[in-house]
Amino acid sequence: QIILMSASINSKELADYFTLPVHNGLIPVCVFEVEGRPFAVEEYYLDDLKDIFDFQLDPRSFGEPVIENKMYQVAVSLIQSFDEFEKRSNREKKNLSGTLERGSVLVFLPGLGEIRYMHSCLSDKYKRWQVYPLHACATLEEQSKVFSATVPGYRKVILATNIAESSVTVPDVKYGKLSESCKSVYTVFVVFSILVLGLVSRICHCSKHCCWSTSHERRVTIVLSSLQHCPLGATVLKLKKLDIGEPEALLATALSPPSVGDIERTIVQLKELGALTTCVQTEENLHDGELTFLGMVLTQLPVDLYLGKLIVLGHVFGCLEECLIIAAALSLQNFFAVPFKKHVDAYRKKMFFAGNSRSDCIAILNAFR
Repeated sequence: QIILMSASINSKELADYFTLPVHNGLIPVCVFEVEGRPFAVEEYYLDDLKDIFDFQLDPRSFGEPVIENKMYQVAVSLIQSFDEFEKRSNREKKNLSGTLERGSVLVFLPGLGEIRYMHSCLSDKYKRWQVYPLHACATLEEQSKVFSATVPGYRKVILATNIAESSVTVPDVKYGKLSESCKSVYTVFVVFSILVLGLVSRICHCSKHCCWSTSHERRVTIVLSSLQHCPLGATVLKLKKLDIGEPEALLATALSPPSVGDIERTIVQLKELGALTTCVQTEENLHDGELTFLGMVLTQLPVDLYLGKLIVLGHVFGCLEECLIIAAALSLQNFFAVPFKKHVDAYRKKMFFAGNSRSDCIAILNAFR
């Protein structure tokens, strides 16, 4: 058995899971690491910024899932200092052209609210910046601006959530190819949330990078698998369809098994949904049930279980087309476009489509038609 996986996965955990037992002990799994060619990543933390900026660290704030206002100001000051940093770098490289290439800045933020606040902090200062938000609700026009080339003499500042894990590689590669020398392009990361080194290394494809983290160097990173924080309904139904045992016993053998309480609550929810039968054959099988016809249909639909039931009910009551439109739209992150800092106008447009019904589903149906 050969497993090909990304470098960001915990290989030790996977190797321990597939260890083979023998008479005298365990046979370890062989792990081969194929190194790529990422550019160097220089990491800096708050401890390194104390000598650059005048601010005091409050030890009590370490580990709290909030961003203090002074941290926003530190990030703004840090971006301002990049000009001097790049000028000094050009002098060291003896760049005689006299043109200063202002590298892009990627700021990782937890959510849309933090992006809006950081955008206002940067907008208050005119430093020839092009500030672009990048999040799951961004419109196609806003996303295209992130991928566009930077105006000469300006610095591109991207305020992003974890959506940048799959999107930011493209502009970095193009930007490096468009420049005369890839080595002179700097992309600097100001990380507010937990810094994932695997993510940073995947982005580092075309130039040297510096990573500035506004978190303390002494921190613990805990990565949960999807079975431990995502809904288990679809997984349980697929296990019931395979008919290879009880879901609770099968999920207990997973690499990162979910808690027993989550499995039992999921089975109760599936019974309330009608995907599993409520009656059991024996008292020893209280947290299980047989797959119903509705449950069999839900395993074939690539949507959320509740949206799948909506489609089934639409077929029963003769409004399948309408239910398909509503279910497909509700499966999206946001059916209606919400431009950055224009959420009030977007809400008015949504109310226009809803009419007197004041229903999101009716608004979706009218907008689609």
